[in-house]
Amino acid sequence: MKLFTPLLAITLLGLAAAPCSHAQENAADSSAVQANLKQMEDAWVKALVTKDQAAIGNMIADDFAGFNPEGKHVTKSQLLDEAKNEPNTLSSATNDNLDVHVYGPNLATVSGTTTEKGKDKGGKQFTRTYVWVDTWMERNGKWQCIAEGVVQLRKKK
Repeated sequence: MKLFTPLLAITLLGLAAAPCSHAQENAADSSAVQANLKQMEDAWVKALVTKDQAAIGNMIADDFAGFNPEGKHVTKSQLLDEAKNEPNTLSSATNDNLDVHVYGPNLATVSGTTTEKGKDKGGKQFTRTYVWVDTWMERNGKWQCIAEGVVQLRKKK
C-alpha cells in the first residue's frame, strides 16, 4: 500500500498536467496561426495595390462566398474580376486593428480595417477605409479565405 500511494499521486499529477501541456501546445499553435493569417491579410492588400490576381486567387478558396462594400454577393471569380478591372489606381493599402480568433485547428476569423489611398479614374485623389471580416479554413495544409464581408466606412463630416 505504501508503494501504491506515491504511484497514485504521480499518476494523478501526470493526468492533471496533461491538459495544461496540451493547452500550451494549442496556444502555441494558435499564435502561429494568428501570425500566419495576419501575414496573409497583409499580402492580400499588397496584391490589391499591384492588381496581382494570382496572389489573391491563391489565398481564396474556390468555393469562396463574400459580400463586397456595395453589399453584392461575390464568388471567387467575381472578386478576382473586380480586382483586375478596378478603375482606380491604389498607391497604398494598409491593414490595422487585425483581430484573429482561432476556433479550431483549421478554422479562424480575421477582422480589421483597411485604409486605401490612390487616385480614381479621373485623377482625383482619395482615401477610403473599410471594415471587414474574413473566415479562413485550412484545407490540405493550406489556409484559404472561404468567406468575407466588407463595409466601407463613411467619411466623417
